[in-house]
Formats: sequence, structure tokens, C-alpha cells
Amino acid sequence: MERGRWDTPEDVERELSSRLALVEPTEGIRGMHFAAVLDTVRFLGGEQAVARVVEGGDYPKDLDLSELYPVPPFMRLFFSAARMLAPQLGGVEEAMRQIGVQGTLAFINSMFGAEVRQQVGMEPKRLVEMLPEAYRMAINFGELQVQWTGPRAGRIVMNRIFTPVAYNEGMLEGALQAVGAQDIQVRGWQTSLLNSEYMLAWGD
Repeated sequence: MERGRWDTPEDVERELSSRLALVEPTEGIRGMHFAAVLDTVRFLGGEQAVARVVEGGDYPKDLDLSELYPVPPFMRLFFSAARMLAPQLGGVEEAMRQIGVQGTLAFINSMFGAEVRQQVGMEPKRLVEMLPEAYRMAINFGELQVQWTGPRAGRIVMNRIFTPVAYNEGMLEGALQAVGAQDIQVRGWQTSLLNSEYMLAWGD
């Protein structure tokens, strides 16, 4: 199945609308992911770019990094940021991937990530094994499964995850970067609108 269509602004908006239509009111994502989106925009585009992204959506006031917020405001902020950064990063998908990398680094450095850091140290395999638990700390929906295909290679299955494949690739890449993995390879594909699979590997 295609990873999504990102060729025109209409394609991007259609992808966003399709995902938002499936969100349940009880599903939420922690504030640190909102902050990670804005940090990426700030780093690449400055404060004026941040202001434009925030003005275009319903960004939570008095953002609490640890609090769960509804999924739709995050998705609108994320898609708006990806559209803005696309010209300088080589397209919407690459912008989504870079935002995903920053999202993981924000989690790893958060109070929630402290437990993960303590348990995995600098061992990529242990971190990958903890990804399902880490996802559960960051969001209250969806499911992530890990299947090993080699000593430094595995397959990740994500079910009911609203973010596109490119963002999720970035999240996985960022997780491996955070523990010092080298020669990282991550490649994903959709199996349905909210379900996807990923092959990941790293070197010695």
C-alpha cells in the first residue's frame, strides 16, 4: 500500500482529514510531542516560523509536556509544520521524518524517558525491545510490536498510529541515534491507513 500521497497541498490535506476522521475522543498524545514539533520549526525556521505555525492551528495554551492532549490539535500542528518546512528539507515526507527524529529525542530527554535511559543504557537492542512500553508512556492509543530478524535487525509493526510512515521512520531513527547506534537503516510502509510496518537495522 502507498505511504500516503504528498505531491500537492490537496493531497496533504486529504491525508490529514482521513486520519482525523478516525480519531476517538479519548485518544491523546503528550505535550512533549507538541513542543518537539515547535522546536524543530524553531531550529530550522526561527521564531517567525513558529508563530505562523501556532497561529494556523489550535495549539494548547500553557502547554504541559507531561499532560495528554487530544490527537487532532497535534496532527494539525504537525502537518502545518511539515508543509512549512517541506521546501527547505526536500519535501513533506522528509520534513515529517525530521520532526519524528526530534520527537523521539524529546521523549528520551523527558521525565518519561529517564526510566527508559536508565534501563537500556547505550544498548540499541534493549531500547528497541522497550519501544512498546515507551510508546505507551507517550500516547494512550495504538500498539507497537517488535519482531527480531537478526542480532541488529528487526521488524516493527504499528497498529492504529495516526502519524504517517515518514514521521514514524524518524521516531525509530531518533531512538537508535539516542543510544549511539551507527549505520542506521529504517524503512517503512503502510498496510492500511493507520497500520504500518518497518524494517530497521544498525551496524556494529
